[in-house]
Amino acid sequence: MPVEILAAPHADKPAFWEMLQDYIQDMTAYVDVPRVDGAFAYPYFDLYWSDANRWPFWAMVDGERVGFALVRREADGTVHMAEFYIRREHRRAGIGLPFARDVMKRFPGTWILSEFISNTPAIAFWRRVIGDWTFSERVYTGPSGIERMKQRVTVPAG
Repeated sequence: MPVEILAAPHADKPAFWEMLQDYIQDMTAYVDVPRVDGAFAYPYFDLYWSDANRWPFWAMVDGERVGFALVRREADGTVHMAEFYIRREHRRAGIGLPFARDVMKRFPGTWILSEFISNTPAIAFWRRVIGDWTFSERVYTGPSGIERMKQRVTVPAG
């Protein structure tokens, strides 16, 4: 199933916000996320359409939005997969792996990935994504006080 990567235009912000809410709902299995006026808070959301070092991408299959990636670059050049999501009904369909790899290949160099340590499916997924590249990983305690797995991976150019 071919996956197309599209930069999410400003006009797609409402649809992106809606899918982000689904993603955050899934993450509440691992961390408590407060709601503000009925929606999950995500303070960096608007920056993905205004900050030159942040990018929102859609995963598209047959013209349908099936997931997203939020990518950001730090001042030192390190790139982070801030958020990554494939809708439940599209998981295990061969979409996530090529989408993740293709997004990462757009930004060769050092990447940081991070998953909740209790989210073992996500850790296994990211190990498959980066398995052909040089990477290291370690467990750390995140700002919420919850243990996380952190991978540092070098994505080659070309």
